[in-house]
Amino acid sequence: MLRTRGCKFLPVVFERARAKLNQIAARKTRPPKQKSRPLAQLRVWWKASAIFTSGVASDIDNSLLEYARAAAAAAAAAIRAGVAAIVDVAVAAVDVTATVFAMDDGGRFHRRHLLAEARRHLALVLRGRRRAPGLDDQIVAAAISTRCLDISKPKTARGLEPGYHLCTPGGP
Repeated sequence: MLRTRGCKFLPVVFERARAKLNQIAARKTRPPKQKSRPLAQLRVWWKASAIFTSGVASDIDNSLLEYARAAAAAAAAAIRAGVAAIVDVAVAAVDVTATVFAMDDGGRFHRRHLLAEARRHLALVLRGRRRAPGLDDQIVAAAISTRCLDISKPKTARGLEPGYHLCTPGGP
């Protein structure tokens, strides 16, 4: 029988030791890991396994694979052709203003913050396609003219420049 008188932390030590022994036992009873094999070798093995389990001749299996690849490529091309990259400047202005307002501390921001978010918005909407030159500036101009209030009190010459005006969400 264990004496626990005078040992305040003995149960905690036992729990830690038990957990550590469980980890060691789990590691020692685990089966050994398989050796890694190159992807080309795995593909050959998977193909042979598919042919063996399906009972279909290898030339039919190869032709099915080619048909599937061609169908997938055709479907992808049709989807890409059908999706038009249309950017609605008004919706983008609302989205950009709301995002900048939510992310900026105190709800005050400059034009450069809107411009950066407009470029992120275009990258997301266009998914890597080319955009019309100046589209990000159009979005920022729409956001500033319809969705933002100028709250700046310029004290320097640089503060008079439009890029340094301090804005907050709102609108005329």
